[in-house]
Amino acid sequence: MLKKVFLLAVLLFSSLSCVSAVDLLSLAPESTSFVINVNFEKMMSSEALKKQVEENMAKQTPEQKKAFEEFITKTGIDPFKSIKGLLVFVSTKIDEKTQKPDAAVLIDGTFEIEKVLAAIKADPKASADAVIEKFEGFDCIKGKKTGEGIGVFLDANSAVIGNEGSVKTVIDIKKGAGKSMKTNPNLEALLKKADTAATIWGAGLIPPQVKEQAKNNPQMQPLAAVNALFFSFNYDKEIAFDFTGEIDKKESLEGVMTSLNGFLAMVKMMAGQSPEAAQILNLIKVEGAETTAKISLRVPQTTLDEIKKKIEEKIKLPPAAK
Repeated sequence: MLKKVFLLAVLLFSSLSCVSAVDLLSLAPESTSFVINVNFEKMMSSEALKKQVEENMAKQTPEQKKAFEEFITKTGIDPFKSIKGLLVFVSTKIDEKTQKPDAAVLIDGTFEIEKVLAAIKADPKASADAVIEKFEGFDCIKGKKTGEGIGVFLDANSAVIGNEGSVKTVIDIKKGAGKSMKTNPNLEALLKKADTAATIWGAGLIPPQVKEQAKNNPQMQPLAAVNALFFSFNYDKEIAFDFTGEIDKKESLEGVMTSLNGFLAMVKMMAGQSPEAAQILNLIKVEGAETTAKISLRVPQTTLDEIKKKIEEKIKLPPAAK
């Protein structure tokens, strides 16, 4: 059920396309190599997104509205109000069972834990898919199928979803028995450069194995010089996206810039049949300076409205006229 709650929040966010009370960064482990943060509070403060939410909610059928209201009543969770933010982290630590890097989703919100657990027990479908038990002393919702992972309420304002290994690491930090990513000097230095006040932002250190794979690929070889990256996304009166890669040395900049411009040219060529997509892509800028390469995009609301209108008109056209 907790997994379904999280998925619902993500789906609602996707359909739309302030600092959180809980410091989620302090709960991510020291071994973290990459993070993505979504600030739902800031997202819902945007007039543009508020308008889209209202439009999408207005399109719901009576049955959908009833199901949504029942979900809120039974669980006490309103995805538009209860979820303040979430942070996805990927660790350098490898899970022994899957042989994949440990990863988890940390959630900052307001949870009526007993109400959520009671809703699961009362729902035949939910109780058939998951079991409620204790994990390291915390309330846990565990999928019955192998590999579904677990969800744990750390307290009334935070929760974590992931495999058992990654969740235990977070719980150790919560108990004061583990170190957070804030003790990782390389990652902490990178976070100081990232726009952590953005609606969506991310940052990460490129693992050695990924750099090695890039070296062995002729088309990707120049990108092996990228040691770290950070990005941000904001949407209010315009879409603002910035992506920055930090390069190992100044001499590598030209090769990285050539690769990025080549990739952008290829994407533009692929989008050539869609004037609307091309209009957006033509606003992308690629810039280099010293040991950084930056991709940026600014799309004014007026341009977005113009493109939306064109798409809506195209949809109304008969197939032969498109």
